[in-house]
Amino acid sequence: MSATSYDSVDLAIIGGGIVGLSTAMECARRRPGARVLVLEKEAAVGAHQSSHNSGVIHSGIYYKPGSYKARFARKTAARTLDQAMADAWRWQRTLGAGPK
Repeated sequence: MSATSYDSVDLAIIGGGIVGLSTAMECARRRPGARVLVLEKEAAVGAHQSSHNSGVIHSGIYYKPGSYKARFARKTAARTLDQAMADAWRWQRTLGAGPK
């Protein structure tokens, strides 16, 4: 994108990490046709904190049973896995490899 076309963007997201890219994806999903621009200072996305996390989904087993943190972690882990499976099936169908 050239510098002269920035005024034709509907939404600019600053940062190409997991949060920025997820935000851009959700905005584009909610507003089809919206012109979403992700600005990242590095040559590749996910080069900072997103590339330094442990990559695990926390299950809540280290928190006090029944605590808010434990309940939140369990609920969020389940939702994350459900979404990952839905995304995997959608991509497989798109590529012609998944169930029809």
